[in-house]
Amino acid sequence: MDDAFTLAWQYSAGLVFPEDLPMAAAGLLAAGIGGDSPALCDLAGRPGRGEPPVELTELLWQAMAELGLPVPDDGFVQRSLLHHTAARLVSGEITPVEAVAVLWSRIDERTTGAERRLAELVDQVCCPGCVDTWPVEVTRDWEREMRAAAVEVASAPDHRNATSWHRG
Repeated sequence: MDDAFTLAWQYSAGLVFPEDLPMAAAGLLAAGIGGDSPALCDLAGRPGRGEPPVELTELLWQAMAELGLPVPDDGFVQRSLLHHTAARLVSGEITPVEAVAVLWSRIDERTTGAERRLAELVDQVCCPGCVDTWPVEVTRDWEREMRAAAVEVASAPDHRNATSWHRG
């Protein structure tokens, strides 16, 4: 069920687009998840493109209810995106500047110290392009701090069990 919940938070964060929901739902069904959910089966059978996004979204939320999973709230989505982006930064998949372009800077009341530190570093940049105007030494120091903060966030124990963050 973690895969279904992951799909829900990634959709809420804008990492999955409405037209991609049918294929994602089909992937869940193929993995043996949600076969008893009429809404998930309906969603998996939709073409995606040309479908009203509101209908696809409604089917996703209905499937979540049928699977007994909560719809992720904004704070959960923020923290999940922070951890997801930190892991991508640590793996070298993205640069610190690319991480800034992805992350939201809002802090949820449930945010840990490590999460708050990474968000504060993101807030030091008004936009990804402004980093190019910084002196080289300042940029290097900031990138080093971003990577160190990302390692701390990505290695946090609750990163591995993100569904525990949800109040649902």
